[in-house]
Amino acid sequence: MRHRIPSTSRTLSLICMAMLVMLAVPAMAQAETETYELPNGMQVIMKPQPGSPMIASLVFIKSGSKYESQYENGITHFLEHLLFDGTTNLTREELDNSVSDLGGYLNAFTRKDLTCYLVLVPKQYIDYAMTVQADMLFNSTFPEDELAKERKVVIEEIRSGKDRPGSAAEEFFTQHGYAGTDYSRPVIGYESFIENIPREAIIDYWKRYYVPSRMTLLVIGDFSSEQMRPVLDSLWGAIPAPEQAVEIVEPTIRTDDLAGVREVFDTVGNVRQTHVDISLAAPHYTDDDYFPIDLLVRYLNNKELSPLEAALTDGETPLASEFGASLNTMAEFSRIDMTVRTDDPSNVESIIRTIQDELAGMTTHMVDTDVLEGIKTSVKCDNIYSSEKLHYYGFIISDKMMATGYEFIQNYPQMLAQVEWDQCQQAAAEWLSEPRFVATIVRPPDSGGVPFEPEGMPAEQVRAYFDTMQFVKYDVSKGIPLEYPPTEIIDMELADSAQYHREVLHNGLTVIVKSSPGSQVFAMNVLGKHRTANEPEGKTGITDFVNRCLDKGTVTRSAEELSRDLAQIGAQVTLNDNPWIPYDDRYTSRVFSFCKFETIDEFAERGFHLFCEMVLHPSFDPEQIEQVRGEMQMVLGRQMASPRNVARDGFYRTLFEGTDYAHSIIGSMRTVSMITRDDLIKHHRRFYSPENMILSIASQRPVDEIMALVNDRFGRLAATGFVPDTVVRPEPSFEPRIHEVPMESEQVAMYLGNLIPGPRSDEATAVKVAVSILSDRLYKNLREKQGLAYSV
Repeated sequence: MRHRIPSTSRTLSLICMAMLVMLAVPAMAQAETETYELPNGMQVIMKPQPGSPMIASLVFIKSGSKYESQYENGITHFLEHLLFDGTTNLTREELDNSVSDLGGYLNAFTRKDLTCYLVLVPKQYIDYAMTVQADMLFNSTFPEDELAKERKVVIEEIRSGKDRPGSAAEEFFTQHGYAGTDYSRPVIGYESFIENIPREAIIDYWKRYYVPSRMTLLVIGDFSSEQMRPVLDSLWGAIPAPEQAVEIVEPTIRTDDLAGVREVFDTVGNVRQTHVDISLAAPHYTDDDYFPIDLLVRYLNNKELSPLEAALTDGETPLASEFGASLNTMAEFSRIDMTVRTDDPSNVESIIRTIQDELAGMTTHMVDTDVLEGIKTSVKCDNIYSSEKLHYYGFIISDKMMATGYEFIQNYPQMLAQVEWDQCQQAAAEWLSEPRFVATIVRPPDSGGVPFEPEGMPAEQVRAYFDTMQFVKYDVSKGIPLEYPPTEIIDMELADSAQYHREVLHNGLTVIVKSSPGSQVFAMNVLGKHRTANEPEGKTGITDFVNRCLDKGTVTRSAEELSRDLAQIGAQVTLNDNPWIPYDDRYTSRVFSFCKFETIDEFAERGFHLFCEMVLHPSFDPEQIEQVRGEMQMVLGRQMASPRNVARDGFYRTLFEGTDYAHSIIGSMRTVSMITRDDLIKHHRRFYSPENMILSIASQRPVDEIMALVNDRFGRLAATGFVPDTVVRPEPSFEPRIHEVPMESEQVAMYLGNLIPGPRSDEATAVKVAVSILSDRLYKNLREKQGLAYSV
């Protein structure tokens, strides 16, 4: 089943990236990357990644809201949807099944300066999958009935975005922080435009922008360049360039053109906290100061070590509850964007002043060299993590690659590694001592004032414009000739060279090891079993609370020291659900908790011992506990405003009424506020006892070497005699039970379901297949045929 990837904003781009981590696969050491240009102007990047029997093909197009005019805003994203609705060779149904029936994944996403169409398949089918891509890109037919359906789907997506708490703040910031540039337009557009743009205008835009010279092809996975190049040349090289080039006026924006001499814009909107967003001028990626500023911003964004974070969020009465900073790199300019959230709107002026003072202080601020080396190592490791996840690598590099070119991406870790702190200080003197900035403030609705409404055009104005326009008539019934390679005679070979080992230690700990030759990643996962069943009465959410405290310091390391040591080995740690990712529920279960850890094999032993210390010996520092409590309450507040989360919790409460599975994973405002430090310590000792844990490790190291590490650390733990509480088995309900919650929302979220046989039942496999078929049919009928829902 294909899930449409949401159009990106600053938040949604993270959603897209993280959602696909679950498809990660190990890979061999990187082979040499090759880049070249086809005669038709298409740029090609071949990145062999042997070891996994998969290949990803991603086609990036210079087409996004940045390139749109006033009466095109939203057309790129709308077009992305329409290219899945059939070609001269395949109907929509055939297109939907073409790749999924081969065990592959087909999708697309739109951003401000690019659109990407991606496919991930077993390597045997890459010729066929890329033919599907080419067919979509150049031979789509835009059936009228599909057009009507997609209008409804995209409008549902627009409304869904409006309902998301914080979306008003993002829209207000984009509108003012990037005013005067082509980046101020939203990717998704507006309802009035989507409802009224004619088919001819969409096809005209498609013909102008979807040409080989505006495309970059990235192929990454298990192949040799010698064998892959003839395939690419034969397929993509045969796509003709347009007979007559259509002139496209490229955006020309200089940094000096940006508004920003300390301008502040204030409004109210659909937010639960006051949002303060600040955009500052930053050096262009070709400027000598670019990498020093990049390193400095990464330092300021380090949650535990950032002096700016501390100035805003520390103390008995902190100015803010959240802070984040990023360096956004565009082709024409760069910006430093900062996001702050506060519960007290009266703190706004103090927040802006504090940020100015701390930035100015960077000219003389001194940093521990270990901290800087840790940041550089993290960048190096992140590049390895993403490249081993194939198409996820394309997600990570897409924005910067389209702005700077692939050579910049290849050299990026090495260039950052050469930066010294004195260069950062000098760059700070130039860019941060008296910065030009735009600040936007969005306060909750109860603050008074007229709520912010995003810019847009009345439907009458849109219709009037298109009534006066004439577009070139194209015959889309005749496409570019393509020859689909056969797939019936290809066998699906899943040669797995990994070794697996499962063992239960004397103390009851279950250990699972995967030794995968060639992978550069050392990964660990600790599962705590019987999650909600073992949370004390009135302490719902305590397991999530414990997990959120694990990276806030140990018995031998403060939170700052732990953060520094994790950075030095480029570690990635995930201890709780990411609320911005709507599709990762598999990690957030009422049955178990999870603690995920990654580093590269070079740091395997250091990482192993560091992660063990986090899981087994957290400090539960009182000050950190209160910070975590505040974070959880913010998440709970956002969930209360989300139809999806409210519907999900209501569904579980109704389905599992009277059992432990009815409890919320993160708890409630009441239970989270009542949990004490003693409660956390007691629950941690009980829940993460050997008998209640499953430890899995994936590495290129031999099984016996990994088990030696495990026995040395976990084998010393004594059994506690832990006996999990028995979960009451719920009975299936054969009478409809409906739980409704009215909300002030343009969206309706629905959960429907019932109990099915467990995984050990003889019927489990048959039921799983049946549910998959049902899911596919619901998706195709509700979304693809009728356009009644954006997500199914």
